[in-house]
Amino acid sequence: MSRLKEIVILGAGRGSAELIDLLRATGFRAVSALDDSWPRSPTEVGGVAVTGTLADAAHHVAKGRKLLLGIANARNRSIRIEIHRGVDCADSAWAVFADPLSTVSRSADLGAGCIIYPGARVATGVRLRRQVLVYYNAVIHHDVILGDGVIVCAGVLIAGNVEVGEGTYLGIGSVLRDGVRVGRGVLVGMGAVVTQDIPDGATVTGIPARSVWEGGTV
Repeated sequence: MSRLKEIVILGAGRGSAELIDLLRATGFRAVSALDDSWPRSPTEVGGVAVTGTLADAAHHVAKGRKLLLGIANARNRSIRIEIHRGVDCADSAWAVFADPLSTVSRSADLGAGCIIYPGARVATGVRLRRQVLVYYNAVIHHDVILGDGVIVCAGVLIAGNVEVGEGTYLGIGSVLRDGVRVGRGVLVGMGAVVTQDIPDGATVTGIPARSVWEGGTV
């Protein structure tokens, strides 16, 4: 029997625990977790020991292990790519994980550290750059480009020929119509329907989605 691929998880929160649970049913095995709160707390996540801080990632890579990042945050939307850049490791040090219950086209291009959860569908010609996270039952249609660190929450629907900038967060059940361009660092609220281009740094909600500004919409 072939040896399971050894993975080190960055982060010790609930997202990491969920990811570790998924890995158990695959050809990956989480052998350690790293978190900058170590050694204070926690000492384990999802049954895996926390053994050091994020600065220790390179030490594990030198042993032939791969990295996966279990951290996502709607408030700090660039956190995934910030951590990626802050860890002193080449892109090749990061695993790419697509759950066996997801559907990913052979022509899709998944960058370093990408994670695809069960039920998600990634169609032909899709390009996911580094550290893109696609949660349960999201659907990404043809020829979509998602920038570094984009987070696609559960049930999101992205139509064809959409482009989303780095560090953008697409909330649960949101919809992006075909051909729209969404900027960097955008927050798309739960259930929002994006029908037109969105500029960098905007927060949009509603049907159709409109920018939130000083407690109102414009």
